Amino acid sequence: MDYENVPTTVFTPLEYGSVGLSTERAISQFGSENIETFHAFYHPLELTIPPKRESQLEDYYIKTVCVKEQSGDRVVGIHFLGPNAGEVIQGFAVAMRTPGGLHMNQITSTIGVHPTNAEEIVKLNITKSSGQDPVVTGC
Repeated sequence: MDYENVPTTVFTPLEYGSVGLSTERAISQFGSENIETFHAFYHPLELTIPPKRESQLEDYYIKTVCVKEQSGDRVVGIHFLGPNAGEVIQGFAVAMRTPGGLHMNQITSTIGVHPTNAEEIVKLNITKSSGQDPVVTGC
């Protein structure tokens, strides 16, 4: 049994799911100059009509932690805060275990199922290093 990239979810009213490395562990393992993080704050469509609870856009967050490689940014961690986090993380955990790993260009070139929470991961395109506002404003 290989225990690398084991998906984990905390089943609270606002679920948190992750697989792989945290940003801090990735930096300690690969060096900060070799790490890129893609991230976004989003608002699940399922919560817009009708509103199920009072929420702020910043309540829901996604990030991928990547190692910069010649072949593209290889995903070494995914962190998802929002509805159905466990369901979303499971599929990405499988993808991260494939030979050669999962790369951001594979994620972003995939058409997301609309409207789902998992779709937000394939729409990630803002890096922390860019300094751009990571708030998703629409479909």
